[in-house]
Amino acid sequence: MIAAAGTGGHIYPGLAIAEYFLEQSHSVSWVGTPKGMENSLVDKQKILFSQISISGVRGKGILPWFNLPFVLLLSTVQSIKILRTEKPNFLILMGGYVGIPMAIASKILGIELIIHEQNAIPGLANKVISNFASQIFCGFRNSLKKAKVIGNPIRKKISKIRNPQQRFKNKTGPLKILILGGSLGASTFNRLLPRILDKFNLSEQISVIHQSGEKHYEELERTYMNLDTNESRDPIWLLGKEKFIYDIEEKYEWADIVIARFGALTISEFMEAGIASILIPFPYAVDNHQYHNGKILEDKKAAFIIEENEVKNKLLGTLLKIDRKKCYQMALNAQKNKSSSNVAQKIYSYCKERFDGK
Repeated sequence: MIAAAGTGGHIYPGLAIAEYFLEQSHSVSWVGTPKGMENSLVDKQKILFSQISISGVRGKGILPWFNLPFVLLLSTVQSIKILRTEKPNFLILMGGYVGIPMAIASKILGIELIIHEQNAIPGLANKVISNFASQIFCGFRNSLKKAKVIGNPIRKKISKIRNPQQRFKNKTGPLKILILGGSLGASTFNRLLPRILDKFNLSEQISVIHQSGEKHYEELERTYMNLDTNESRDPIWLLGKEKFIYDIEEKYEWADIVIARFGALTISEFMEAGIASILIPFPYAVDNHQYHNGKILEDKKAAFIIEENEVKNKLLGTLLKIDRKKCYQMALNAQKNKSSSNVAQKIYSYCKERFDGK
């Protein structure tokens, strides 16, 4: 059983693990929340899907903290019911608040618990429940104590992306820029980046695909339409606007460089595929974990980090210094540091050894 909820940073690594277990002919179940992205991303034809009622409290004011004991009690009761019904051999927690009641329930019922922490700075939920786990895996060093560093699970379609040598060979035309606001989108990207990119005034030198996030698409539409006050049309350099990118592997193949919000999963995907990037961390991310994730690539000269309050002053200048040759070298540097190979297989092997030894 896998428990992961909320954003793609927790869900996609869980899906990679589920994919591998299913390939080995094992049944997989999933526990999420009523409003998380997992509801649309988990294949319910192959994976039995259940929900519990819980959400994060940090950064949401005082009231959620007062309600937390009652919410935690209810969600723990729900978790116990699910675990008693499904009777999993192992519970794998991918982070997020869904893990806390599930961990408590697994402890009560004696079900073996495994944690995977994706970020360089561990989340609060995983810190709280780490003592319950028989094994902790993590994506990067300096994460949870006593954790085994194995990298982050990557979906197969990301691993199949051609390497930088193949992608950049004989590539011509305008510099191809992919903008990713994260699985939920980034309002700042939608308001600022179109105006900054329009200052190029060189339609033949850049080509852009911009992902807005489901909730921010209309905002993005307005921004691009307002770039040209004489005509209600998109700029000639804009190749496409998308709410959410389901074929991300194709966009990675296409792009020379990606401008991105980024969690640990994005960083791991950039390492796996070899992707040059300009990283703009979310300034209100818990424990500033996005910045710490991004430093892993910046220190290897595979990415530039620009703080959100510096975007207006620094992004255009950074882009003007970048050409395809520079993107190629950054992509090579990113892939030199990949650590995600066979992560799902390593977790599967651990579970199999534990199960066979019982």
